[in-house]
Amino acid sequence: MVLVPLTGVYLLAMMVTLSDLGGTFPFMGQLYTGDQAEHLIFTNSIITLYLIVGILKRQRLTLWLLIAYNFAASASGMANLIMLPVQQVLTASGTLVPDYGYRINAFCVFLLFLLLNVFLYFHKDRFDNKSIYLW
Repeated sequence: MVLVPLTGVYLLAMMVTLSDLGGTFPFMGQLYTGDQAEHLIFTNSIITLYLIVGILKRQRLTLWLLIAYNFAASASGMANLIMLPVQQVLTASGTLVPDYGYRINAFCVFLLFLLLNVFLYFHKDRFDNKSIYLW
């Protein structure tokens, strides 16, 4: 029962990522558009789908991949916040959010990923499938 909400979090993350398909995609301090953005979104969605299936299978390898994915997402968010001008990201996304709102949102997402890592670490005993394959 502990892993069901975790599956929901990553399913929601995958749906939010897929909703950006065809738009711009900020990643590691750069703003990608066109085919590059679509390839990054597709890759991120496939990785997230693998992680969702791994959570459902309680795969031990998935635990460590989730922690690595969360650290990479946190690093990307912080790099985007530091290296990209906020107005450029807001203009590309088509939203009308004040600068401080974007910064608070980015920092909250950073904290969310760190808290997910803490949650995963304390529930690592739930991942008891030692197989490296999903079948």
